[in-house]
Amino acid sequence: MRWRRNSLLFLLTLALPASAQLDSGQLRVKFGPPLSREIFRVPPGFDLTVDYGAGNQVCALEVPALMPTDAKVRNTDDMRQKMNAFLAELVPGWMRGTELLRSMTTSGAFSTVQFVEYEHVTLMETYAGSHDTITLKFKSTPCPQPAAP
Repeated sequence: MRWRRNSLLFLLTLALPASAQLDSGQLRVKFGPPLSREIFRVPPGFDLTVDYGAGNQVCALEVPALMPTDAKVRNTDDMRQKMNAFLAELVPGWMRGTELLRSMTTSGAFSTVQFVEYEHVTLMETYAGSHDTITLKFKSTPCPQPAAP
């Protein structure tokens, strides 16, 4: 009898961590369907985050604002130019269309957002300290918005 009780307690102890885990189904019930997103590791050592809209078309790309480097002395202007060259190869001028507008917004001491609006794409550079990013959003394929909680 005691052996059965100890066995039952042991089995319950094993099952308890499994029931404490979240799974995809639970998250979908709570927040709705997930966004369609892929993250690619690019050889220079950064992640290219790609969001997809309807028909599996790219709706947004996000990269760090600076190209990673192994140099001991970092030249941020050079790193920024290399990242812009990478983006120009990935989304060339003919895909972007004619430049329509440039603007910059600053909020607080260290947060700046620069916008460049093209015919088919909006480029947004966000500088907020340690997580500076460049995001390209395609106008023809809007990104799905997450469901409101």
